[in-house]
Amino acid sequence: MNVRGVESPDGTVLARLDAAVAEHAAAAEQLLVDLVAVPSVNPLQPGVEASAYRGGESAANTMLAEWMSSIGAENHAVPGEADRDNLVSILRGTGSGRSLAVNAHIDTVASQDGWATDPWVAVVDRDRIYGLGTTDMKAAHAASWLAFKALSEVGVRLAGDLQLHSVIGEETMSHEIGTTAVLEAGFRTDAALVPEPTSGDDGALHVANTAAGNYLFSMTVRGKSTHWASRNLAIRAGGGGDEVGVNAIDKAFYVYSALRQLEEQWAFSKTHPQFPPGAFIIHPGVLHADVGFAAAPYFPDRARFDCLLSFPPGETSEAIREEVEGHIRAASAIDPWLATHPVQFEWIDTWPPAYTEPTSDFANVVLDARNSVAELLGDEPVQHPRTNGAQSDASFYEAQGVPALVCGPGNLPSAHAANEFVDRRLIPATAQMILRTALGWSG
Repeated sequence: MNVRGVESPDGTVLARLDAAVAEHAAAAEQLLVDLVAVPSVNPLQPGVEASAYRGGESAANTMLAEWMSSIGAENHAVPGEADRDNLVSILRGTGSGRSLAVNAHIDTVASQDGWATDPWVAVVDRDRIYGLGTTDMKAAHAASWLAFKALSEVGVRLAGDLQLHSVIGEETMSHEIGTTAVLEAGFRTDAALVPEPTSGDDGALHVANTAAGNYLFSMTVRGKSTHWASRNLAIRAGGGGDEVGVNAIDKAFYVYSALRQLEEQWAFSKTHPQFPPGAFIIHPGVLHADVGFAAAPYFPDRARFDCLLSFPPGETSEAIREEVEGHIRAASAIDPWLATHPVQFEWIDTWPPAYTEPTSDFANVVLDARNSVAELLGDEPVQHPRTNGAQSDASFYEAQGVPALVCGPGNLPSAHAANEFVDRRLIPATAQMILRTALGWSG
C-alpha cells in the first residue's frame, strides 16, 4: 500500500505502526474486557428500568478517557443529558491536512435471556471474546485506542486531527444527545469512519457506504364499545350497525390491509441500485386492542399497531410520513366509520438513510485501507462499498455534509443477541485499517 506522503519506499512507517499494534494488542483486549464490565446499557431501551443504568454510559466514557489520556490524547466531555456524557478524544495534527473522526457508540442494549455466562464479565475463548457490547460496539473502542496508541508511540503526527467520538444514545436513535450533539459542539471533521460490525462469514471488515432509513411509528384505530353478544347487530343486515358498536379490531385489520397494499406498491416505487428488489418494507411489530383492560366480552374500543418501516437513500423522513398518512387517509375515506374517526398517527423516531458516494475520494481511501489489511488476513480484496445491514450514526455525519463510511470488527448477527462475541483477531486488524485510513486521508 502506498500511503500518500508518509510511507517511505521500504514501508518503514507502516511497518513500525503495525509493530506497535501487535505489541499493544493484548492491552487493547484488556481495555475491551474493562469496558464490558461497565454496564453502559442505554437507559431509554424498551423494557429497561432507566434508573438502574443511567450514568453507565458516562462511567464507560470516563474509563476510556483515562486510557486515551495515557497516550497523550486531548479529551473533551460533551453532555448529552443528565448523567449521560459523550467523549471526544483528539490527537492533534499539524493543521495542514484533512481531519478524520472515528465514531463508536458506548451504549449497549440490555442483556437478553440465554447467556451462558455473566454478560458483563468478558470471557476469552480461543479466537473469541464474549460479553455484552463486544461486537456492538466496544471492540471498536479498543481498536481505536490501539490505533491512537500506535501513532503516539511511533511518533507519527498526522497533517489533520484524528478524533474519537465515543457517543451515547445510538441504540435508541437519540442522535440529538449523541453524535449530533458532538458535531454541534464544534467537533466536526472532514470525514468519519464508523467501525460498526461489518465482518461475517463472507469476509472481514467490509466497507459500507449506504443503509436504509427507518421510521418507528404507531397507528391507533378507535372503535365503540358494547357487549360482545351485540356483534350480530353491529355487523349484519337489519342491525343498527355503527350505532350499536364498532369493534376496533375489525377496523384495525381494514387499516392493516391498506398498509400492506402500500408496502406492495413500495416494491416497485421504492428502489435503489445498491439494494435488492423489495428491500424497503413496512413491518407491523405489535398489535394491541382492548377496552381499557383485557376482557373478551367487550368490543375493544381501541387498537394500536406499532410499526417500523424502511426507505431508500434519496427519500426524506418527512416525505415518507406524508405518503403513509396520505395512503391511510385515502383508504379510510371510503369506510364510513374511519372517515369520521380518522386513524391517529404517532411518529416516534426516525433514522435517515445513509449514503456516501461510493466512488468518492474518501471511499477510495477506506477501500484501499481495508484491502491492505484484508490481504494480511488472507481475505479477498473488494472493489466497491456495499450496503450496511443496519443503521448507524454515519447518517448524522452525512446529514451535516460529512462523508461517512462503516467498516469494523464484529459479526452483525451476534449483536443484540445472547452470548455476543467478537473475533479477537479483528481488534488489531481494525486498528491497522484505521491507521491506513488516517494516513491515506490526512497525510
